[in-house]
Amino acid sequence: MKKPMTEQQRKRIKTHIKNGLDISDLIKDYSIKHEDLSGAKIKHFCRTNDDMNGVNLSKCVIGDVGVVNNISGSRCRRTRWCDTEVKGTLFARKCDAREADFSGAILTNVEYQYTNFTKAKFCECVMRIGSDYGLGCIMDETFFADLTKGWNLDVRIKKD
Repeated sequence: MKKPMTEQQRKRIKTHIKNGLDISDLIKDYSIKHEDLSGAKIKHFCRTNDDMNGVNLSKCVIGDVGVVNNISGSRCRRTRWCDTEVKGTLFARKCDAREADFSGAILTNVEYQYTNFTKAKFCECVMRIGSDYGLGCIMDETFFADLTKGWNLDVRIKKD
């Protein structure tokens, strides 16, 4: 179980962010639920089955080339990933990412199989779409209509 975040630890994190230093060691034993970590460098981000609801990860750099991180099974409702770049590989399988905001995020090596993205935002987001990366994920019915808006392509959702 993660320790609750303290004011002293928040100050240390903010100082590291301000100085462009990695905060991995500062957050690994602490709950980050509803915390503002925007602008952070987080090289090691392994938080499987964690409660990350409401955390602000905007403008973060998560991971590094060749580094594998894992947040699979985590609760990430209403998290902000705006303009975040994920380097290396991030496993985000079976997450609850409802109402999350991925606007402008670069998620090219994120595997999100069976993740729930209901009501999530993906404006200007870069991510791989395919069975290897997103098999079984849940998206709003309008996701592909929004994605192909203005294209000469008609995407239809198959109803069972």
